[in-house]
Amino acid sequence: MPWHRVAFETEILVRVFRRHNVKKVVEYGCGVGRHGLLLYKKGFDVLLTDIRDWRVNEAKNLPFKLYNVLEGGFIDYFDAGYAFGLIIIFRLNDIIKVLRNIRENLREKGLFIFDYNYGIYDEPEKIDVRIDGRVYHAYLRKSLYKEYNGSLVYEYRVEVENDLGEIIGVEDTSYPIYSEDKILYAINEAGFEIDEMIYLRWDPFKYSYEYVDAYNRDSVIYVLRKS
Repeated sequence: MPWHRVAFETEILVRVFRRHNVKKVVEYGCGVGRHGLLLYKKGFDVLLTDIRDWRVNEAKNLPFKLYNVLEGGFIDYFDAGYAFGLIIIFRLNDIIKVLRNIRENLREKGLFIFDYNYGIYDEPEKIDVRIDGRVYHAYLRKSLYKEYNGSLVYEYRVEVENDLGEIIGVEDTSYPIYSEDKILYAINEAGFEIDEMIYLRWDPFKYSYEYVDAYNRDSVIYVLRKS
């Protein structure tokens, strides 16, 4: 994930957290830990979690816990939690389960923030990313949409090569794309209410979001409050 996208998403988190006087936060599906690192540098008390420890560089110095959002379990009470690029990978019943597990770790009236992408795109076949002075290439080898039980399922395969042409990572998976009504249903079933909806449009070539009005949105960042 490019730094410009991480910075954009983190700016939203900072704005929301400061407005609600949030101090103690937990990230689910932290990956390499970039969002959490930026929040830490802004003065927040951050715990990173994921099913594996993918952290790199400075993020390795941040607190971390192995955590599976599907299995759940109490960690601690936090003012807020967040997850980017995570909720969309689950089926609807699992979204409800994951949100309930996340809710368990929030203090009374605590916040949870996540993004959901409703769009269908012609994804770029190649994206170049520079990390720590090295250039990595992500190649889209498969991209296919299918209908399934009233929703769409996106199947894709991405291969990542380093600057020596060696394949260092493969993502071969699929995820459903539900209607907004179904996501709102899941939010309500999990015991949350909506505090704010931030409307965005996804640019697959820039690999980033931009702010738009409600009419032109294809993505939403949901700010939920534990009810």
